[in-house]
Amino acid sequence: MKKNIIYHLLIIFVISGTVFLSSCNEDEFLNRYPLDTPSPEVFFVNEASARMAVTAAYQPWRNSAHSYRRDLVIMSDALSDDAYWRPSRGASISFSQWQIHSGDGTANQYWNFAYQSVNAANYAIHNIPILLDRGLTQAQIDPYIAEAHFMRGFSYMFLTTFFGDVPLHDRPRSSFDEFEQPRASVADIYSQIIADFTIARDKLPETQPSAFTGAPTKATAAAYLAKAYLYNQQYAEAETAARAAINTAEATGYSLIDDYESIFTHENEGNPELLFYIQFIDNNRDFGNNYMIQRITRETPPEFIHVYGMAGWGYALPTRDLFDAYEPGDPRLDVTIHYPGTIYGIYSAGTPFTYEHRTYNEQGEIVTYEKTYTDGDPIDYDYRWSPTGMNVKKLTRNVGHLQDVYSDGLDVPLMRMADLYLILAEALAEQGKDEALVWVNHVRARTTVNMPPKTTEDGTLRDLVRHERRVELAMEGQRIWDLLRWRVMRDTFGDGDRVKKHFFADFIEDQFTSFEMPALGNYPGDLVLLPIPQIEIDRNSAIETNNPGY
Repeated sequence: MKKNIIYHLLIIFVISGTVFLSSCNEDEFLNRYPLDTPSPEVFFVNEASARMAVTAAYQPWRNSAHSYRRDLVIMSDALSDDAYWRPSRGASISFSQWQIHSGDGTANQYWNFAYQSVNAANYAIHNIPILLDRGLTQAQIDPYIAEAHFMRGFSYMFLTTFFGDVPLHDRPRSSFDEFEQPRASVADIYSQIIADFTIARDKLPETQPSAFTGAPTKATAAAYLAKAYLYNQQYAEAETAARAAINTAEATGYSLIDDYESIFTHENEGNPELLFYIQFIDNNRDFGNNYMIQRITRETPPEFIHVYGMAGWGYALPTRDLFDAYEPGDPRLDVTIHYPGTIYGIYSAGTPFTYEHRTYNEQGEIVTYEKTYTDGDPIDYDYRWSPTGMNVKKLTRNVGHLQDVYSDGLDVPLMRMADLYLILAEALAEQGKDEALVWVNHVRARTTVNMPPKTTEDGTLRDLVRHERRVELAMEGQRIWDLLRWRVMRDTFGDGDRVKKHFFADFIEDQFTSFEMPALGNYPGDLVLLPIPQIEIDRNSAIETNNPGY
């Protein structure tokens, strides 16, 4: 069932008794369940109420402009060496360049919606057992409780990756004093994450009903359990968990699909490669995304706008550094990036149009040529359509059919089978096991990729796995998670201009050819984190220090 009832339920549901860290007040504690907000005992009456309670834990991840609805994937890439944030919207530029302070609004939003999801999950875990008194069995409620555990683990992985030590809330809070929790260590946070994913793996179903196909399954939780062990540098445990996750996933219908490009298309949503994804609905302001128009090319001439149905905002801009990461002949490059020398789309405007294209030769000289387009002709991509000379292609589509282009329905993938195979590869590589290359090569052997297998003569195991992660998952918002957990942010950006930005960076020298992130020098070590929001420090007396560099 397209776009699952899971999000339609949010329209009619307000979590009663859940106290969000960003919006609590004393009156709510004095009168916790006003007449227009039913108590848990009143709300939880049947299995549908359990589904609605769990569903609320997804809402923060897809409802904010800073979440997957709009900016999160794009900003995650822009924080890394894979992409450059368009020079527009000052606060976003500063954040993307790590010029971040403790009062930064984006960091505060990340903190808020992650904790809102945690609190919604806690509410569900704590209150769904009420349904045992309404005639439901433990077997009926276990999958919903498990799903809430999954979302709590998911949210805490986000929090600790970006913020390090954070307060640990493992149950609903009912007073301001209870909210004032100290920062728990990353080790303690991961103990909770691993426990949550373990419960989810054991209690989630192998498949979800057709109305809820976006919800996590046993294989989803197993994959995230392996990811948690990997992120916590428990490599032997990650290896064991990843093998088990692969077995579970493959046995229940997940697989690498043959056509790499089709993984990311609207027509193939919910395909067997996707272990977890955030869903959206076309032409629906409540459940659509405007993430799409932010990725679509901005500077195309009006005569070519029909390729995508509109001129986008073009905030997601691939770098030359990412372009160079692809090996010659890797077809994933052309799926991921529009760049000079490739076809942007097919001309279908009806009236012939002549365009003067521009490019550079290897001497840095501008070369122009005219091309007249008639319907059916391929359109040459022109570097002037982006500040980096390139645009993102992956996870974009023509939105011309939409009544509301701010409400696109393309889903956002968060975990794929390729990622799971590479989690196992990394766990093996970190233990010095050559088998890592078996799984790297498994990903490279996808039918439409079919890249030559890697051997130990091609580099270190670690480097080969990290390279494969970059090119396989490029422009999906994953790169920054890797750079942060590997503690290589400062090394990656070097002296501020090590990362090439513009496609023609080798031939021209100007302000657009390289990345500059001098603010990374503010961090005293290799551990780079976002700041604990100052507003949280001000209202939580148990938080005594901020992260290094702030």
